[in-house]
Amino acid sequence: MTMIVTNNPDVEAAKLDATVLVEGSPLDVLLKVSEYVEKKWHLVTHPLSANNRLNRSPYRSVVVAEKSSWEGDDRDILDRAIELLSRQGFDDPKGADADYRWIDLEHLKTALAEAAKLHV
Repeated sequence: MTMIVTNNPDVEAAKLDATVLVEGSPLDVLLKVSEYVEKKWHLVTHPLSANNRLNRSPYRSVVVAEKSSWEGDDRDILDRAIELLSRQGFDDPKGADADYRWIDLEHLKTALAEAAKLHV
């Protein structure tokens, strides 16, 4: 089973998969993901965006799974992401809120399509 943890209401509305909507910042999303990792869930998508500019986005979606063939250190990856997001700020979307939500949703759709190819 996979789960999307997000603070993006457009992701919840898209009904792509089971979704946990987190009220708050991307840092709050990663803290919720941390709870799943503590329960032995695994990261399917990386908790950081593809570039530093996107890491400042006010929206974040992370996919976790109960089972995974991934043998990396999810806790270490997540802790480093939390540390980075704790040090930086997030953009105030003002007139670009819908754009930030759309970018996050499109990245998520791409990640889910790739994960499906790998049978995650």
